[in-house]
Amino acid sequence: MMGRSMQRTPCDNMNHRRANAPVGHCPQCGGVVNDHIRVAPCSESNHAAARRHQSVFCVDCGLRLILAR
Repeated sequence: MMGRSMQRTPCDNMNHRRANAPVGHCPQCGGVVNDHIRVAPCSESNHAAARRHQSVFCVDCGLRLILAR
């Protein structure tokens, strides 16, 4: 992997295994998967759209979007 060491994570999202993930944060655990991606600040409308796609975390900022029940 380019500049990153493979770290074990309990998350099974494939972005953790990609050398150049297309998102900054994992939608399942919120962990950083590509620290080279810089994005503009998120808006509530972006977060609402991510919730509709059932992402637990925002892929841009890593914020938890869906609370555990």
